[in-house]
Amino acid sequence: MIDKLERATHKLRNAVRQLHRSSERAERSEFLVEGPHACLELLKAGVQPELVIVSEDASDDVADIISIAIRSGSDVYAASPSELTRMCTTATSQGVVMVARMFEERACRGRVVALDGVTDPGNVGTIIRTAAWFGCTDLVLSDGCVDIYNPKVVRASAGALAALNIVRRASIAEFLDAHPHLQPVIAVAHDGVAPASIEPPENWCLVVGSEAHGVSAELLRRPAVNVTIPGLVSAVESLNAAVAASIILYALNAQT
Repeated sequence: MIDKLERATHKLRNAVRQLHRSSERAERSEFLVEGPHACLELLKAGVQPELVIVSEDASDDVADIISIAIRSGSDVYAASPSELTRMCTTATSQGVVMVARMFEERACRGRVVALDGVTDPGNVGTIIRTAAWFGCTDLVLSDGCVDIYNPKVVRASAGALAALNIVRRASIAEFLDAHPHLQPVIAVAHDGVAPASIEPPENWCLVVGSEAHGVSAELLRRPAVNVTIPGLVSAVESLNAAVAASIILYALNAQT
């Protein structure tokens, strides 16, 4: 199948590489997806890519990607292993890359995760995957958060981006002001209730703060359910954002 594909031109390969830059992604409203798992998950979710490029020595696990992409009317090209590696942000390619359009924002619903200045792409990607697993509807990111379409975020989310409505706002406080029906549930390091004791309302917004500074003081002054994950006294100061979000989302899901 691969040997019948048109080869990607130098101009096309260069256009893919340019998506490593956030400014280029924003200008084109496109983002890069790397690896068979993330590509296949997004295709199965109904994402129609702008184009797909596969390595000439790709393994059989890209066959479904090629078939789905062609059926959807997308352009599929072949490239040499070295050419594909230069298009990727990782040291070596996983045999396939895809260019997709950024998702359009929709109206928010009732199971929301809000990230207040979370900058680590691995944490954000893991939170996306976890939020999708627990049936969350929306992900809100404040200014200061990592770019949701950063290739590291996309890889860590493992294709779960399409499961959530992505919202960007200057601040989480601004978002909550515009959605008064959402009860804030805020992850805090100290003096909150244990996750198991949460009695979640029908519509809630879990707020997770940055790795370095936690939730902003402005948010902590708002009426909210503050949640602290209990742990034994140790040399560990706190859990990272993705682990904290996962534990609290499990508790919220268990209580509904």
